Amino acid sequence: MVNVNSWTERTACAHAGLTDGPNGHALPGDGPSWPRDRDVVVKHTTLDVRLDVENQGVAGTATHTVRAFEDGLRSLKLDAIDLRISVVTVDGKKARHVYDGRVLTVQFPAAASRDADLDITVTYEANPRIGLYFIGPDAAYPDKPRQVWSQNQDEDGRFWFPCVDDLGQKHSFELMATVPGTWFALSNGNLVSNRENLDGTRTLHWRQEKPLATYLMTLAAGEFTRIDASREGLPIDYFVEADDDEDGRRTFANTPEMISLFERISGVDYPWDKYSQVVVRDFVFGGMENTSATTMTHNILLDRKATVDYSSDPLISHELAHMWWGDLLTCRHWSHGWLNEGFATYFEMLWDEHHTGIDEYRQGAITNTELYLGERYRRPIVSNVFREPIDLFDWHLYEKGGVVLHMLRELLGEEAFFRALRRYCRENQHRSVMTSDLVDAIRGETGKDLDWFFDQWVFKPGHPKLKVSWAWDETSKTAIVRVKQTQDTKDGTPIFRLPLTIDFSGARGRPKAFPIVVDAEEQSFVFALAEQPVMCRFDPHNAVLKEIEFEKTAGELVHQLRADDDISGRQFAAAELGKKGSPESLGALETAMLRDKFWAVQAAAARALGVIRSEGARDALIRGLAVRNPKARRAVVAALGEFRGDEKAFAAVVQFAASDASWFVEAEAHRAIGKLRTGGSYDALMAGMQRDSFRQVIRSGCIDGFVELRDERGLEPLFEAAAYGAPAQSRHVALGGIGRLGAFFPDRRKELADRLAPFLDDPGYQARIAAANALKAIGEPSAAEALDRMAARELDGRPVRIAREAALALRRGTATEPEVRNLRDEFEKLKAANAALRERLDKLEPRKA
Repeated sequence: MVNVNSWTERTACAHAGLTDGPNGHALPGDGPSWPRDRDVVVKHTTLDVRLDVENQGVAGTATHTVRAFEDGLRSLKLDAIDLRISVVTVDGKKARHVYDGRVLTVQFPAAASRDADLDITVTYEANPRIGLYFIGPDAAYPDKPRQVWSQNQDEDGRFWFPCVDDLGQKHSFELMATVPGTWFALSNGNLVSNRENLDGTRTLHWRQEKPLATYLMTLAAGEFTRIDASREGLPIDYFVEADDDEDGRRTFANTPEMISLFERISGVDYPWDKYSQVVVRDFVFGGMENTSATTMTHNILLDRKATVDYSSDPLISHELAHMWWGDLLTCRHWSHGWLNEGFATYFEMLWDEHHTGIDEYRQGAITNTELYLGERYRRPIVSNVFREPIDLFDWHLYEKGGVVLHMLRELLGEEAFFRALRRYCRENQHRSVMTSDLVDAIRGETGKDLDWFFDQWVFKPGHPKLKVSWAWDETSKTAIVRVKQTQDTKDGTPIFRLPLTIDFSGARGRPKAFPIVVDAEEQSFVFALAEQPVMCRFDPHNAVLKEIEFEKTAGELVHQLRADDDISGRQFAAAELGKKGSPESLGALETAMLRDKFWAVQAAAARALGVIRSEGARDALIRGLAVRNPKARRAVVAALGEFRGDEKAFAAVVQFAASDASWFVEAEAHRAIGKLRTGGSYDALMAGMQRDSFRQVIRSGCIDGFVELRDERGLEPLFEAAAYGAPAQSRHVALGGIGRLGAFFPDRRKELADRLAPFLDDPGYQARIAAANALKAIGEPSAAEALDRMAARELDGRPVRIAREAALALRRGTATEPEVRNLRDEFEKLKAANAALRERLDKLEPRKA
């Protein structure tokens, strides 16, 4: 599963590394969660349902074939929220039952035997608020098609059918769905029959023979066009609206090749009857890996211009990877959810490596590390402290989890790592797993005991923060490298054990590498070398997740930017040269921006020039607008936005706001226009707000531009863009923008909060979340009560958590406050003064070409 905007038997100590409040993961009242006890094994589930599209209802029967663990069991509790129960039978005989609106307790006519199956059938109706979603047109969005689709993860199946909603229970599944006659209904497994009924409806019968967890059962119904991409022996298809046929073919084109790759890596053939992907409107996640039938957001579809520099392959490969990691092997408890999501995130990187090369794989590790480091709290990857399972689906579970697998590959070596991965998959297929199963597979295949590795990276919070320096002793011909771990250990973060490599490059010859182990707070390492190195690299291929300070001379950094064979080293050198800001730095950065073979290094060089903010840096960036790679060009445009009030930078950027080959460069140009804060910025942003684009990225760029402009006039265009009926893909961005921009006008805090409060009850869940975050940003304490009411009525755990965090922040006074804004303004003044100083240096010293 991917959020929209997206990635052992012991459970970590209940509160290790967690702190109450908006800056910690656990919130007041959160406590430990444990796997539930089981009275029965669920062997098979059959749903026979009829959709009432007009009244947004479902009616039918749910039959569970179960077997008791112990003789003498007299009842079974089924999860069932807000259903209308009419009849319950056990083996065809009417059974007594008690229902409290959340749990259905079925009384058995006779004591169950552990040697015999029971068929429990519940006849019911429901108008579910979540779990099963009814999509259709209204006055604000009259062209929206009617569709019905389910989303059971984490524990929402219980809102539309009675079940044992436990991800550790795996069973076969059958679905009979009666839908309007012109519709198609997709579910798990094979299509057994598709018959027309006399009343104008049709009934589709699906059967999934191999076991799956309840949260992976699916129903998606509507008027769809089928695109057939089957390969020999495996049906592969994509279901889209008729008008989306071309975009659907373009978007999903790599799916068959992805399947072949993941089969080779996992050592297990694609394990299900088919692979379908269905695109639906208003989906509440980016994608959902329902077994053999993934549901995808409509935002996944690419128009032709979007493919210039954007791909949906990360989402497609992520959900496909779950067919092995999540569906075939399923985490036993949500606390070990990284075995689902971390693996799927890592397989995104493996697809990039296969499809576009090792540099893109390594860039994936860099990006995922940066996303994890941007998380506002630290927690162990495996943690059982949460209110709702969805609380765990954060940068730790996805991105840090993926980087942990990257580190394992670097630690074990290529061949051993993939051999262990195949063993883990082969031995645990169709089972529920915990982290210990992965540890055991690695030990069994390689002989390596990695308890120490998983203890520090998975069961404890945080990561190493390293301060590194090196020096050359000409007398002894030795290089001395000093390493200090500076991370705060009071929250349970350990002093890490880090096997890694240091290498030195001389004026001639290949780098000389030395393996070391960093495992103390402070250490020194001494290396004998034939000559003084021109470059020292610490962890040269980024094998360890870390934050690092590594002081180097401008000369060494220039050499590294030019000569390092690893993209992470070149990006590091670029960022450090931007801090130094010397004329030597300027020339090296422009050369890298224009000529480096990898776009992310070009982008890093552009960002560094934006940090320097001198006239020479600005002119270099204007020349950099000619770079061909649109991802690099986007970074150049963004960097020009750093030149506050510069009319020459504005004139250069505004040309790209409406004429670039990339939607994303045009969107970035509008952000930069706002950051520049020139006389023409407001009008340019107002013009951009009128443009439709792929996923409304240009309008979103304009919204961000208004925030950067800090012009009070920008609030009204943002409220217009946030209104129900405005383009849906940018409404939540506009609401977020109101919060960020409104924070700069404390005299309007109460008024803006009152205008935002109705959005807490908006039909769109993204809008509700954005409104809650906006209220937190504005910092109006009286809004806490409205957020409390939102948290109480919401059923989706994501808006519940956001509302709780926001209310807590407002009561504690930790939301955005005026003094924070004043500090930001002071920082901008210092940056301007620094730019003036750089200008003087440029005039005093010649710039390198």
